[in-house]
Amino acid sequence: MSRNFSPIKDVNDSKETWRLVVRVVDFWSVINNKGKEHLEMVIMDVSGDRIQVLIRSDNTPKWKARIRENMSCIINNGTVYDNDFQWKLCDHDKKFVFIGGTTVKEVDIQNLPPKRFFFKDFTDILGGNCEMNRLEDIIGVVQEINNFQYNNSGKKSFVSLSLKDLKGVIVNCTLWESYGTKILDFYHDEKTVVTVK
Repeated sequence: MSRNFSPIKDVNDSKETWRLVVRVVDFWSVINNKGKEHLEMVIMDVSGDRIQVLIRSDNTPKWKARIRENMSCIINNGTVYDNDFQWKLCDHDKKFVFIGGTTVKEVDIQNLPPKRFFFKDFTDILGGNCEMNRLEDIIGVVQEINNFQYNNSGKKSFVSLSLKDLKGVIVNCTLWESYGTKILDFYHDEKTVVTVK
């Protein structure tokens, strides 16, 4: 008899025999300063609850090519710890860590919602109504590119810019490395220039 599925909101550190039905909403690779690579992702269940996931470097080769963003799957077994990531991506106070006995089975699950964004209001950001170690979804129009630096002389590339929302509220933000490079490439591409007469 198969185990019942657990909602993400119930995930805690009391056991390792979790069975989760989820969508992978974000998936990325991290290389530390010693050149070791590990994987991180955010998964979401049918209720829209999310949790951050860590796949340690010893398990990275096994999972790197098998997991992708937007896939729906059943994940069995993993260790649960306090979410001590430097940057939090969701409200769950725990993180789920793959172990040797973790299995992932890709399945087509129709009732799993698509990836959602949880946009933070600019006035909340400027008013300090957000956690300093939390990455937030924001949306706005590029008002101005204030500063940028391409990757040279061992320095990381970045773009500092001002974003304006529909209320006219402006926030300053910085995009690092590939994100900054992408927006600069887009900004300097003549095909993206719109002329208003």
